[in-house]
Amino acid sequence: MSDAFPRAFRVFLLLVAGALAVTAARELLDALSGPGVPALWWSARALGLVAYVALALSTLFGVLVSARGAGGLLDKATTVALHNRWALAALVATALHVLAIVVDPEAGVSPLAAVVPLASTRLTGPVALGTLAGLGMAVIAITTALSRRLPRWMWRATHASAFGVLLLSLVHGLTAGTDTRAPGVQALYLVTAAAIVGAVVQRVLLAKTGAPARGARGVKR
Repeated sequence: MSDAFPRAFRVFLLLVAGALAVTAARELLDALSGPGVPALWWSARALGLVAYVALALSTLFGVLVSARGAGGLLDKATTVALHNRWALAALVATALHVLAIVVDPEAGVSPLAAVVPLASTRLTGPVALGTLAGLGMAVIAITTALSRRLPRWMWRATHASAFGVLLLSLVHGLTAGTDTRAPGVQALYLVTAAAIVGAVVQRVLLAKTGAPARGARGVKR
């Protein structure tokens, strides 16, 4: 199948299959959920948290790649692979999160609001932040897939916007999430933010000192 169909078409088919699966699972989730427990909504929230964690890890490993494998502490090839894998996981989890939100009638988010900022009549601002974050992830994914055909500066500039996408996702989760006040969720946000800030600080320090990377030689990105 990989030879007969282009990758974009296969991704489209996977998204369609995911949409059908979520739609088919709606009645099952409603049947399994107890009174007053919207299972589909909580599934969407869980997928949102998974998407955020995957995006944060992808951003973290992206910074570590630029920091020469954390100054040689990590193998650069492995760091690049982790960056790419978590980026893919973030895209998949985000797509499923959006599908679950749109399918759930209690969420009040229309398909239009999922792709057009400020189109939601419920939680307009917070939902718009999530929509912008999703669109940003899509742009980064597309430019990455076309990186060989784009100028290097354009790819780097678009890739750098991942920090803005992560910030939008964080604020979206804080303002739209129903479990924002939960200690575990707050700890998750703090730990991921601290890890990325620490990695950025290390990258800046390495750039200033010009310290060589012990384990990143001979690996081209």
